[in-house]
Amino acid sequence: MLGFSLPKFLLLVLLAAVVWFGFRYANRIDAIRRAVREEVKRHGQHGRKQASIEAEDLVKCAQCGAYVAAQGASSCGRADCPWGR
Repeated sequence: MLGFSLPKFLLLVLLAAVVWFGFRYANRIDAIRRAVREEVKRHGQHGRKQASIEAEDLVKCAQCGAYVAAQGASSCGRADCPWGR
C-alpha cells in the first residue's frame, strides 16, 4: 500500500526538478536585479549617462508647414521651398 511504484518515483523526481530549477531561476533573477542596481548606482539616479544635447530653435515653413531648424536648414526637395535657394 505505501510501497514505491514507478509513477510515485517519477512524480517525486519531477517535483524535485521543478523545485531545483525554480530555485536556480530565482537566484538568476536576483543576480540580475543586483547587477542592475549596481549599474544604476554607478551611472547616477536614472542609470543613463546624461547626453549633452543643446536645444535648437525651429521655424515653420511657410510653404509646407513643416518645422525646420532656424539655422542650417536645407531644401526639402519641393520647387517652392524657401530654403532651397
